[in-house]
Amino acid sequence: MQSIKSVKNSFYKVTWRGILFLLIGLVLLAWLISIAIAPIHKTKELQNLVASDSVFIEHFDKNDYHPELVNLVKQKTYKEALLKLSENDSIQLVLNLSDSTINLSIKGVTIHQTKIEKFKKDKFFSKLSLPLEIKLLSQPIGIQSQYATIVKEPIVVSHAPKDTLEAALNLAQPDTLIQNPAFVVFTLEHDLQIILEQDKCLNSSDKWAKFGFYKQLYLKTISTSAKNFFNWKPQEYIPTITLKIPVDDLRAIYRALPNNTFIVLAL
Repeated sequence: MQSIKSVKNSFYKVTWRGILFLLIGLVLLAWLISIAIAPIHKTKELQNLVASDSVFIEHFDKNDYHPELVNLVKQKTYKEALLKLSENDSIQLVLNLSDSTINLSIKGVTIHQTKIEKFKKDKFFSKLSLPLEIKLLSQPIGIQSQYATIVKEPIVVSHAPKDTLEAALNLAQPDTLIQNPAFVVFTLEHDLQIILEQDKCLNSSDKWAKFGFYKQLYLKTISTSAKNFFNWKPQEYIPTITLKIPVDDLRAIYRALPNNTFIVLAL
């Protein structure tokens, strides 16, 4: 009898463990499915943005779909965005993936240009319909939030010189600004995301900074995803473009941008 009871007890334990693992597996599966279909919801959301703009739809020329005109229409869209950007008095950012350049611009004049060493963009951008691409990119896109490993405005503490000799020595001192590894993320309107990376990680400090930067992004993404899932909300999908440029240029670009930065993007 004791052996039969022990078999029953072990059976119940195995059964409840199996049920528990099954439930956990189903929850994880449902979570992964919700994440997988998030891009579909994002596309529909943006398509509804286009469809709700009756003025835009009315002026959209269906002849623009002609294969020989598509590139010209995209160039026109880019030029229109640059024209609108020139109305801003402060330094702004222009990302042109077609010629692999990133530019600082003020009043329509390029004041700094850097070659993009390498870039990667989500498939979402390649699958944009022409009306949606024109709607999104025909005007500057505002930066909603940003996070960086770079010190935006480095603070240098210096003491007043005691005499003229010490003052002269201070003038000859090299730049002591903190030169942290350079990784930046911009979250734009419509939940688009631009990541700027230094093109090379030459030492352990750079590698740890990159690890910490992406760890921060992933933890935020996982936290938001879990909250949405357990609150029965749609998952967020953030289309991302990642650019790699020389570290000195990245620091200079980030520090030159004002708080109310707008970006013109050409795919």
